[in-house]
Amino acid sequence: MDEISHTARLTFWPRRADRLRAIEAEILHEKAEALGRAGQRLEEALDGMEQVREAIDRIEFRLRQCSDPFETASLRETHSNLTARYGLLRDRAHQAYQFLIVHREAVGARNHLDVERCYNISERLR
Repeated sequence: MDEISHTARLTFWPRRADRLRAIEAEILHEKAEALGRAGQRLEEALDGMEQVREAIDRIEFRLRQCSDPFETASLRETHSNLTARYGLLRDRAHQAYQFLIVHREAVGARNHLDVERCYNISERLR
């Protein structure tokens, strides 16, 4: 009887270890995907900010050139709407950046200078 339980243990433990390794690999994969999604959300918010900033710049240029009061009023309204949109996108980008940093901390990454360099945070999130 003792021989059977010893044999059963020898065949059970390797399978258990394989299952454990598979679960650990799956967890690692999920962590990596979550970090990727967090980075993607940050990139999307930063790109949105750039697009709106460019539109604001174009409106401001047209406002300097415009002499028609009706067009000026329309341009000012558009400028106001874009400025509000820019603020929302900036808030979203700040939140996405903070989420990415917290997520990195949770998986053990302590140095975040590479995030700053990769996404050019100081330049884009001004």
